[in-house]
Amino acid sequence: MKQSDLSFDTSLNLFKEVFENVADIAVNLLNNDFTVLWANRTMAVNVERPLDEMIGKPCYEVWRRRSAPCPVCMLKIVSDTKRPCIMERWLDLPGKERRYAQVRAYPVFDEKGSVKHVFEILVPITKEKKDELRRMRYVESLEETLRKISGAAPSDRKTIANEGPAIVLTRREKEVLRLVAQGFSNRGIADILLISHDTVKTHLRNIFSKTGTSDRTRAAVFAVSNNII
Repeated sequence: MKQSDLSFDTSLNLFKEVFENVADIAVNLLNNDFTVLWANRTMAVNVERPLDEMIGKPCYEVWRRRSAPCPVCMLKIVSDTKRPCIMERWLDLPGKERRYAQVRAYPVFDEKGSVKHVFEILVPITKEKKDELRRMRYVESLEETLRKISGAAPSDRKTIANEGPAIVLTRREKEVLRLVAQGFSNRGIADILLISHDTVKTHLRNIFSKTGTSDRTRAAVFAVSNNII
C-alpha cells in the first residue's frame, strides 16, 4: 500500500520512525475495513505472526485467527462514535497463556470528517491482571473462611460485627487494612500509599492492637467481616 493512500497529517513514515522499536508497547494502524495498514515489531511478536503476513489482511484474521470481526470490535466502536475508545482486551493463542492488554484506539478522519483509519496502542497488563486475579481469589478465600467461622450466609455479612466497644481505625489504617485484605505485601502497600516501609509496619501494629488480631490473615478476615474492603 502506498503512503499516498494514507490521507491524514502524520505520514506512515513518521509512524514507523516513532513507534517501530518502542519496547513493550504494541502499535498498529487499521483501515476502516479492518485491513492492517501497519504494525510495529512488538505487535508482531505479541500475536506471533511475521509482519509481512499481517499487512493488507483483516485484523481479526491475523491477530485472533477469526473468520469474521470480533463481537466487540473497537474499530467499529471508534468508527461509529468518532471518539477515542479505551478498553481491556485479551488474546488467546493456541497452546499459550491468555495475554491481557489495555487498548487505546484513536480515530483518524478523512477530509469529509468520516473515520478512515484507527490507530491503536496496546499496553500489556498481563502481570497486573494476574495480580488482580490472585487478590480476588484471596478475598474469596477470606470470605469463605469468614462464613465457616461465623456460620453466616454471604448475604448476612453486614450483620457480622464485634459486640465489644466500637473499634475506631484512622483513615490511613483503614487504607492499609484494605490493601492487606486484598493481598498486597508491606512493600506494595508502601508503594501504593507513598509511605515508608516502617510506616506500614507501624500502622499494622496499631491495626493488630485495635482489632485484637495477631496476623495479616486474621486482620483481613476482620476487614471482610466489617465491610472495610
